[in-house]
Amino acid sequence: MSGPSPTSDTSFANYVHEQRFTTALLGKTSKKRPREQDEVDRPYQCSWPSCSKAYPTLNHLNAHITMQKHGPQRNPSEFKHLRKIWRKRRKEA
Repeated sequence: MSGPSPTSDTSFANYVHEQRFTTALLGKTSKKRPREQDEVDRPYQCSWPSCSKAYPTLNHLNAHITMQKHGPQRNPSEFKHLRKIWRKRRKEA
């Protein structure tokens, strides 16, 4: 793509703006819309008593467990059956 390089006399901010604007003109900046709350599958639930939180990834669940001190972190092997069901459901859809 032609245009100024970040090392020329134009500022880096102008360079970045020009690149984004040029890319926008070419139609390459189409973004996905964020998923709605009810569209996100949340199979990983916290097992702490009186905690009803659930997360879309095991990593997010483990971050919650660590920050809230809700016991030891969970392992992927604990959710093997859930992932199997989830994969099967995605294939059918």
